[in-house]
Amino acid sequence: MTDCIPQLLFSFYRQQPIQADFSGGQITSDAGLLPLRAFDQRHHLTRDLAQLLSDPRQGHRLQHDSLALLRQRLYQIVAGYEDANDADRLRHDPLLQIVADQPLGQALGSQPTLSRWENAPSARDLVLLNDALLEQFLRLCGEQVRKRGEILLDIDSTDDPTHGQQQLSFFNGAYDQHMYHPLLIFERHTGCLLATRLRPGNASSHARIVPMLLRLVPRLQSAFPGV
Repeated sequence: MTDCIPQLLFSFYRQQPIQADFSGGQITSDAGLLPLRAFDQRHHLTRDLAQLLSDPRQGHRLQHDSLALLRQRLYQIVAGYEDANDADRLRHDPLLQIVADQPLGQALGSQPTLSRWENAPSARDLVLLNDALLEQFLRLCGEQVRKRGEILLDIDSTDDPTHGQQQLSFFNGAYDQHMYHPLLIFERHTGCLLATRLRPGNASSHARIVPMLLRLVPRLQSAFPGV
């Protein structure tokens, strides 16, 4: 067994003692979430989204409300932990508790809790969430759009590989894998996501584009006449 050296002292710089300490204690590699959380808090992004989600759970039995679970899931994905199974370990992470506004030391939602919660939203909830993405774009980027005088819609389908028996997971010959095939609409200049739709893995690249545009474009034209 290799002996671990917790500290090293260096004597080559006599004017000031130099010490290397390897007893890091409890640290995190995800501190980059803090400025993102500050931006979220300033513009009420997750708060507005959580208010649109219906919650069929019994209130007197809840340990984690929808806002805490939404923040936990979103920030976990942003940090690169996209699998809900990661929550079983990360629910005890102090930084995740901070960005989710959970009291330190109080565990966040477990994997079963997150999985049940994120599969609960109705079709109406999903429509409202898409509308909220557009409202956030209008509020945050409206002045920038008016100055530029142009909106450029960037419509992309993308592959989301699946590994198991997930509902709507199908084989896609173009990508040579089992997957979901979501469709996303961004505003090119600002990079803002305006709308998204989860589609089966065997959906064609252009499937459901027209219904999404029929809901999106008139609202943009109304908010930015002449753009």
